[in-house]
Amino acid sequence: MEMINNKIGAGVVFLAFFIFSLGLISSEIQLTKETVSSVAVKDLNLPAIYNLHLKNGGDADNFRIYSLVGITMEPVESFFLDAGEQKDIVLKAYPTLAVKSTPEYYSFEYKISGEKSGIQTDNLAITITNLKDVFTITAEQITLDSQKAVIKFTNKGGHIFNDVKVEMSSAFFSDSRTISLAALESKNIEIPIDTQKLTKLIAGPYVVNIKLAYGNIDATTSAILKFEERPGIKTTELLEGFLTRRYEVEKRNEGNVKTPVTVVVSKNLFSSIFTGFNIGPSRTELSGFSKDYFFQKDLGPSESLNVIAKTRWWILASIIAGIIIIWYLADKYIKTKVVVSKKVSYVRTKGGEFALKVSLEVKARDFVEKLRIVDRLPPMVKVFEKFGAIAPDKIDERSRRLEWNLAALGKGEVREFSYIIYSKVGVFGKFELPSAMALYEYLGQPKETNSNRAFFVNEPARKKEE
Repeated sequence: MEMINNKIGAGVVFLAFFIFSLGLISSEIQLTKETVSSVAVKDLNLPAIYNLHLKNGGDADNFRIYSLVGITMEPVESFFLDAGEQKDIVLKAYPTLAVKSTPEYYSFEYKISGEKSGIQTDNLAITITNLKDVFTITAEQITLDSQKAVIKFTNKGGHIFNDVKVEMSSAFFSDSRTISLAALESKNIEIPIDTQKLTKLIAGPYVVNIKLAYGNIDATTSAILKFEERPGIKTTELLEGFLTRRYEVEKRNEGNVKTPVTVVVSKNLFSSIFTGFNIGPSRTELSGFSKDYFFQKDLGPSESLNVIAKTRWWILASIIAGIIIIWYLADKYIKTKVVVSKKVSYVRTKGGEFALKVSLEVKARDFVEKLRIVDRLPPMVKVFEKFGAIAPDKIDERSRRLEWNLAALGKGEVREFSYIIYSKVGVFGKFELPSAMALYEYLGQPKETNSNRAFFVNEPARKKEE
């Protein structure tokens, strides 16, 4: 038993000495690190870059740097360090492991192995990304007054990118150009804005679609461009006209925020009868003797609500004028107790003279006395000495008048008078005859009434061409 205990004690001492020896070996390389670029662009095969400052604290040895966790390290060849020698090495780390998404942050272990001194372990942090995420792309906020958009590109890593083709499109603009960015450099790109589109768009965030091309690699990404809110409703009114009273009101959205608007037109109950609108109201309300019309609409940018109210007073004026005319005619009809109708017709003659037959119809609407019918002859005609059933009582050639005298006419009684006029001079076109006149007494009061004017249109037939 004592021998076994001695062997165990010796083993423990040996193990402790071995571990202590490893500690001495691992501490022989004194290491300091400087990060040049912790970003590795996988699809462009661009590594993360570090500067290692090494000092050999042990015996001269050959060293090699490598990793066993999906990272390829450069340099791959070994290097020699004499005892106490210092050396600077540019370490490049190429990710070979599959990544779920980019950018992906990854901490890995790498080793510095000496042929004599053993293995020393250290850790590095790396960001694995692709072309679409190698730049930080932001957009400055724009307003209704903006003339240009500013897109900021920042190179996140320590790599230089020359001649990157960039295409950008959004609701406000479309642009393509080539840019170059040094390591960690930021650059602003100014793009003119289509101001006509600007006034029609609603405030809020908009996506800027970005296409990148570098070498034979293409990538797409995006940025958010914020369009600042600015409400603004402009109201204009116009009142004009007399017989047609025209009231126009317009509400226009000159901002970039969708805004509900309301137009109210008030009319009294009487004028509302003659008022019409270019569009139908959303609702109407009665308040006492007033009627209110409400017009409502949600206005987007550059949209407007235009309401035109026309109060057509000429309709009322026409109705009043019609009533007056009807009243006048009715009054005249009621007061006129004798109605005289005059008409003419063409008469053929053997000698080819122009001749017309003039007929007068006299109707009594009530009993009248001392009735005298007077008709006048137009110029250039003569009376043919042959009359109808009742010959005129008097023919005054000087005044060119014919007269018929009747003692009385009963209610509803009708008398007809006719005569023929002629002219040796041909009459062409419209031949108009003056109105006849009836003079009578009704209930002891003298009255007078006139007939209509009669006319005849003479259009001789054209001779056929031989």
